[in-house]
Amino acid sequence: MFSSQVSFYGRCAAVASAIVLLASCGGGGGGGSGFVPIVAPAQPQTPVVVTHTVGGTVTGLTGSLVLQNNAGDDLKLTADGKFTFAAALTEGSAYEVSVRTQPLWQFCTVTKGSGKASADIGDVAVACSAAVAQVSTLAGSGTTGSVNGNGTAASFYLPYSVVVDKSGNLLVSDTATNLVRKISPAGDVTTFAGGGGSGTSQNGNGTAASFSGLSGLALDSTGNAYAAEFGGNRIRKITPAADVITIAGSGAIGSLDGHGTSATFNTPSSVATDSNGNIYVLEFIGAVVRKITPAEDVTTLAGSGTAGFADGTGTAASFGQAYGIATDAAGNIYVADSGNNRIRKITPGGVVMPLAGSGQIGATDGAGSSASFSRPGGLTVDSDGNVYVADTGNSLLRKITPAGVVSTLAGQPGVLGAQNGIGAAATFKQPYGVTVDAAGNLYVADTFGNLIRKVTPVRAP
Repeated sequence: MFSSQVSFYGRCAAVASAIVLLASCGGGGGGGSGFVPIVAPAQPQTPVVVTHTVGGTVTGLTGSLVLQNNAGDDLKLTADGKFTFAAALTEGSAYEVSVRTQPLWQFCTVTKGSGKASADIGDVAVACSAAVAQVSTLAGSGTTGSVNGNGTAASFYLPYSVVVDKSGNLLVSDTATNLVRKISPAGDVTTFAGGGGSGTSQNGNGTAASFSGLSGLALDSTGNAYAAEFGGNRIRKITPAADVITIAGSGAIGSLDGHGTSATFNTPSSVATDSNGNIYVLEFIGAVVRKITPAEDVTTLAGSGTAGFADGTGTAASFGQAYGIATDAAGNIYVADSGNNRIRKITPGGVVMPLAGSGQIGATDGAGSSASFSRPGGLTVDSDGNVYVADTGNSLLRKITPAGVVSTLAGQPGVLGAQNGIGAAATFKQPYGVTVDAAGNLYVADTFGNLIRKVTPVRAP
């Protein structure tokens, strides 16, 4: 009995330390009703949040595509296949997939791209297809001359090279007049540099300067232009303020390496620049590719110096008479090897390899050596690595993908003219120059048509 009482009072004492007694623990006075323990309140339950992913499949993509979900979650794609947005959505939330940035020279369409997320979404479909080329005339009357004015009120005389700056202004080398012309985005044509002397290489500002056999143009990242003199065998620099100076070449014919004007060139036909400030010069008769550093040191990058055809590294390679040169963002160099009817690729280390062209004259589209060209002239490279070629002998505008697949954007093989239109409905007259802006618009120096043409990517009708 005693032990049970001890146990009972012990339990009461333990309970008393944790709860409030509402009545006597041990009986006694009448009316005692025992005790009622306080029960701890129920803890709130954390709601379970269910989320779902949104994704699908892209097909036909050959460039860089940026998709967006609900105007906030961006996803960059560069190849066909499955995709999934990074941000998951709460169950029941709305989703809406759209194209934020189209690939250059493609248009992409989204289907099954909107709804509410009741489960993981995996059936959004994005289909990309090639744009078509709409050709228009930006400037030039088609008659020979050097008249300034707006659009077709202006005239050119054998425009050879064309480049575009970050503000959308064009510079054109007007070879027969030895003038560098400028075209504003509104189509206003003015003379930017040249005209100070006939057949000389005179330094100076604007029209006080002169050129000898003006040929290719290039721009650097700060807006300086570089001009190759086919006849003067020099490389000239033109600042944004139109100050013209000679940076390399003595004027003598040759392919001698050296510093600045101690070096020599042999009929430089085209120039290009890279992101490090180097300038690359293509010699038409010299059959070599030269490199000029920012310090104005001139070296030979590739080519044996004898016209021919051979792949290889440095002087082990050879070129035919070549007109066009361009660079890509990775520092690779592309040459329109006109004498060999091929497009060649050169690595920054000077390794020369084929990109496209069989070597036979033709206008066949296809991959690599299954394609054909006829005396390709100028070329340019867009931010996706596509190469655009003014196929001079065919009077065509061609495109080459990074994988070497060649297609025809505009023109009719061997048909000369100045017809505007889409694709094969348009005609050119032996164009040499081509450049591309950030939006993928192309500008063509339609040389023997004495016109500057604009080529815009549009959806196929």
